Amino acid sequence: MFVRKSVFVSLAVAVLFGAAAASAQGKPPSSARRTPIVLAVERTKSAVVNISAQEIVRAQQARGPLDLFFGGYRAPRNEVRTSLGSGFVFDAAGYVLTNYHVVANGTRIQVSFDDGSDFVAKVVGTDPGGDLAVLKIEARRTFPAAPLGSTQDLMLGEPAVAIGNPLGLNHSVTVGAISALHRTVRAEGRSYYDFIQTDASINPGNSGGPLLNADGDVIGINSAVFAGAQGIGFAIPIDRALRVARELVRSGEIADGYWGFDAESLGLDPAEAAQLPPERQPKVREGFPKVGARVVLVEGDSPANASGLRIDDAIVRVDSSPVRDADELRFLLHDVPPGTAIKLGVVRSGSETELTVTSRKLTPEQAQIKFETKVGLALVELSPKEARELGYDTPHPVIGVKFVQKNTPAAQAGLRRGDLVRSVNSAEVESLADLRTAVAQARRSGKAVVLMQRGSQLVEFTFDAG
Repeated sequence: MFVRKSVFVSLAVAVLFGAAAASAQGKPPSSARRTPIVLAVERTKSAVVNISAQEIVRAQQARGPLDLFFGGYRAPRNEVRTSLGSGFVFDAAGYVLTNYHVVANGTRIQVSFDDGSDFVAKVVGTDPGGDLAVLKIEARRTFPAAPLGSTQDLMLGEPAVAIGNPLGLNHSVTVGAISALHRTVRAEGRSYYDFIQTDASINPGNSGGPLLNADGDVIGINSAVFAGAQGIGFAIPIDRALRVARELVRSGEIADGYWGFDAESLGLDPAEAAQLPPERQPKVREGFPKVGARVVLVEGDSPANASGLRIDDAIVRVDSSPVRDADELRFLLHDVPPGTAIKLGVVRSGSETELTVTSRKLTPEQAQIKFETKVGLALVELSPKEARELGYDTPHPVIGVKFVQKNTPAAQAGLRRGDLVRSVNSAEVESLADLRTAVAQARRSGKAVVLMQRGSQLVEFTFDAG
């Protein structure tokens, strides 16, 4: 009887605990648990995708021990390499925004949603210089689109949430705060400008995913440019990214804008200048700010001239982004589509004013002129007969160096009259039309790798094409 009572009590307790557990499971989370961060993630996560980009490469097969003795040969074979990243739908038609480096070499791209659905996507357009790319999901349906915010009103210390695919861990959420704005980062031999800095963890695989504010609005595109950093992440501001993305959707590329002025750096970033000894501190000209870009050329009949920009104006701001040197100025103007108006903060005679400038589309002829001016040479199309007079036997026209200016990148590289241009960034050039197309594309990447010929020798030179 005792045993039966014990069993009965145990069963009763089990039923009670089971009912309590079932009740707990059916109980909605308390308001203390459903924080603004939870609500922000719920609002956006359905629009976040993991991106898998497959690249086919030719790889030499591994040699076995016998090959070392008998010289056996194995032909190269195809290998598939997969890069992982993140992205998000910014247009319900299926347009996805991500980083360029995530899909740079991909031949087959697949996106995966949080609900487990997978789709094939194609690249619509890219902006390598800004590390941005737009994909289009190949499906005739609408998709959940992420709510889009702005970086104009970001506050230091406000919450920030990153969602992505770090280290292959699908749809991970990390939380932090906005640590800094308009940050410049130098990594892998190049500079990245105007980043949002956050302490929300951003690792390889997070690249291309959204950075959210506490309302769940996208405020940036995560980018793992500082892979070795601890507790530091960076994101491309959403305002700039959307400007590029919408132009890529519209035309498939970012056309170069023509501004019609040139500028040089006024000084160093204050943090860098503070590390220099007194004798190497940059000299500050009277009436000029310590940092910025001084206008040294304004072309007639140009957008800059029409806006009232003058030589010796110091540009210290583009819209809301500060300008610390000429490189940062070029970066901020790089991805502004033609026809877009921007506001330049200008210091003139010690007082700051604001000018509105609207860029025009850069023509191929203007691209050639700007390239030649920056590098310091003049190029001309030579007929086969003219090429033979210089010692080159060719059935096609070629591009030759007409003259080289002293104290320029071309002169420092050792170029001279009569050298031939064979290719720019691996694109062969045989005519001025080829050259203009190649240098216009080089401007978008920021660098021009030029293959030059002198006699029977071929040598590559790298020039700044920004």
